[in-house]
Amino acid sequence: MINFHWFEVAGKPSAVNRCCQTIDNHAESADNACKKDGTGETKKLDRIKPMKTTPTTRFGDEYGGASCLIIAIILILIVSAGLFTLQSYLINHNDSPETAAEKIVFDLKELRPGWWETSNLIYFDIPARVVFRLPEEKRDVDPETLSRKIWAEFERIGDIFNPFDPASEAARLNRENTRGTIPVSKEMHEVLMLSKKLWDASDGAFDPTMLPVKRLWEQAVQSQQIPSNRDIMRTLSRVGFEQVEKVKDRREIRRKTGHIEFDFGGIAKGYAVDRVAALLREHDIFAALVALSGEIRTFGKNNDSPWRIGIQHPLKMNDLWGIVSSETDIRVSTSGNYRQPLIIAGHEFYHIFDPRTARPVAEKILGVTTLCSSQKASNALLDGAATAIVVMGSESGLKFANRLGIEALVLKRSRDGRIEEIMTDGFKRLYEPSPQQME
Repeated sequence: MINFHWFEVAGKPSAVNRCCQTIDNHAESADNACKKDGTGETKKLDRIKPMKTTPTTRFGDEYGGASCLIIAIILILIVSAGLFTLQSYLINHNDSPETAAEKIVFDLKELRPGWWETSNLIYFDIPARVVFRLPEEKRDVDPETLSRKIWAEFERIGDIFNPFDPASEAARLNRENTRGTIPVSKEMHEVLMLSKKLWDASDGAFDPTMLPVKRLWEQAVQSQQIPSNRDIMRTLSRVGFEQVEKVKDRREIRRKTGHIEFDFGGIAKGYAVDRVAALLREHDIFAALVALSGEIRTFGKNNDSPWRIGIQHPLKMNDLWGIVSSETDIRVSTSGNYRQPLIIAGHEFYHIFDPRTARPVAEKILGVTTLCSSQKASNALLDGAATAIVVMGSESGLKFANRLGIEALVLKRSRDGRIEEIMTDGFKRLYEPSPQQME
């Protein structure tokens, strides 16, 4: 018989083995994976200059004929490449939802009678897992079929918000170089409205228009040259959620300037967890845990045991810093600033950027965990709030959390080099230090 205490860890996969699977830090994995996707720079092809000929030059002459043949070959290659790209796109994006779900590969196992766990690597190999309990009256439900629907929903949300997938809605928005109105999907509209709420409440510390800034610093890492003030100011002119407005009573947005580019990496994973939790409830699943990197959500009863979420130690990847627990619903988001620093010309920078300066954050914050034990805050809101608090700093960040009605823990480096923890009063009621921290 398994001692069935769920113990999920918000942090990086490690050797911690306490009936738990440690979860990767949500901010850095996606950021690192995005760096592998390219710089996003577009190179213009040189125009082919027409060959100068004399009136006596004929198609079959040595030079004129050869030039025409070369041009014809180039055109054939271009058309062939285009057809191949179109064919690849249709193969990968033209499947029905049912066919796409059938192609998804995942792990599935029964943990104990009625309880199932399905796990996978998604969104550029970020670890994800879902644990759900089939009610007695639903034991005829096929857990494999339900698991396929879970991963298909994760994939559907990723296909909307990944700015590096040319077929995604986010990429389409970034290509729309217009000041006119742009229709958006229900999901995009929800995330944009929630982003607006976070942007207003944080005085701009959370901003989903940061793609140009990330691109600037990725190029700096490649060239090993710290961006100049001029480059930073030029990039900063292309950032700002104040340049985006909602069209009243319509699911449309309007940009005041045409070159705003969206990056929803600071909120999309939390939103994906919300959507999968909603899907489970639609299928009459009343007890489950959904974990995508540092985004974790539980609901329902974990038999007679509380749900327990471990907070990773910011410097010792195999240790826990603390534990939060709840008898029923709990939603947690962790944003870490302690992994994968940017190394440029011998200088080390944090990988989270301040939208107000287009520079890496300066305060020595190692990690932020936001939490809500009621249904008034979604995982998407907690995800964005954790990112904003890293940017705002501990004092302003906790005031911001109180304004949103959520709880927060900030781990920061003190002047003497120790790790200092600061938290809201509500966080203290659900929190206990880990045994390793007490040693």
